Amino acid sequence: MKIRSDQYEYRNGHQVELLQSGESFFASVEKVIDEAEHFIHFQTYIVDEDKTGIRIINALIRAAKRGVRTYLLLDAFGTGYLSKSFIDSIENSGILFRFFSPTFTTKGFQLSLRLHSKVIMADGIVAIIGGMNFANRYHGTTGKKEWLDFAVKVRGPECAYILDILKKLWNKTFIPKNERSLEKILRPVSYTDNVKLKVLQNNWYRNKIEILKSYRNAFKSSQSRMIIFASYFLPGRNERKLLRNASLRGVDITIVLAAQSDAPMFERATHFLYDFILRNNIKIFEYLPSNLHAKVATVDGKWSTIGSYNMNHLSDYASVEINVGILDEGFTLQFEERLKNIIRNDCRQVTFDEFNRRRTLFSRFRGWYSYQMIRLMMRIMYQMTSKKKKSYQAF
Repeated sequence: MKIRSDQYEYRNGHQVELLQSGESFFASVEKVIDEAEHFIHFQTYIVDEDKTGIRIINALIRAAKRGVRTYLLLDAFGTGYLSKSFIDSIENSGILFRFFSPTFTTKGFQLSLRLHSKVIMADGIVAIIGGMNFANRYHGTTGKKEWLDFAVKVRGPECAYILDILKKLWNKTFIPKNERSLEKILRPVSYTDNVKLKVLQNNWYRNKIEILKSYRNAFKSSQSRMIIFASYFLPGRNERKLLRNASLRGVDITIVLAAQSDAPMFERATHFLYDFILRNNIKIFEYLPSNLHAKVATVDGKWSTIGSYNMNHLSDYASVEINVGILDEGFTLQFEERLKNIIRNDCRQVTFDEFNRRRTLFSRFRGWYSYQMIRLMMRIMYQMTSKKKKSYQAF
């Protein structure tokens, strides 16, 4: 496959480590926080007030108390339920803390762009970008397997760009000068691993739809095979057309979805698309052990993408999303083999015959209804986050 360099400047000189949900991911996050010396940016959609969330917040508190300048930005909708005592413990520790885009303001209810990205950066030299929130369900508990998701730990020149993104999200208008993030990376470090990658954004309000474009480009350019792990999978007409065309070219496409999702309406809407997918000779597998929360893909063993972006219009137009696009055969082949092992060991294939047997008239209607309702909701979200709305507040 070919990546159009005029649109996406993939850069060499990176070191990349694949992370998977479970204890190893949270241990890696905690280590990055504990080793920070100068500053930390921590931005995510959800931190639950449970054992896992408290563990990570405690690590941030330790960092702030030893003099590390610590910025914590949580989405106001995703994490709007934290107790006052928990918030007080964060603010009293010296952490610079703020909610992103409050849903309730002095002017009443507002529906605006959500911070759905999950990024941790320390000292401008290392960043973790992925799809995991910070809660027990991503860690796993006794007798209950963690939700499946992935992240990457990145070191190298692109860290300067990551810092720039995080600063723009943090440094909203009218923020006090003493709370602004002014950190800079003067001499970006290159690594001999020499992995080529690009950090991609979706931020409709800032005219950024880079992740969506990268998926479209990958679908258009694919030549042999494609694996997609997708939670909340509801691609638009353009993406469905590109998948169909790739299949007609002979590309072997596998899509892995949740056998049982935490979002039943989204699950039913996705099932409504099974007929289209299977009729176009695209294979469907369902992940069995727990909820599938991953948002990743590999194409032709050369390109992969990992991050917070779901293939639906909520991620296109109503959320801030960050993915890492990796144009490296060595990394992608290893990641592809990891995904294949999961498919072999933890998934079941949905055949066309099986799908037809389990469909009823009621399930067809329910799927159609869910699909239409979610499409309507996406249109409303698009309108509410449009720049034409003069009352919209970006942060």
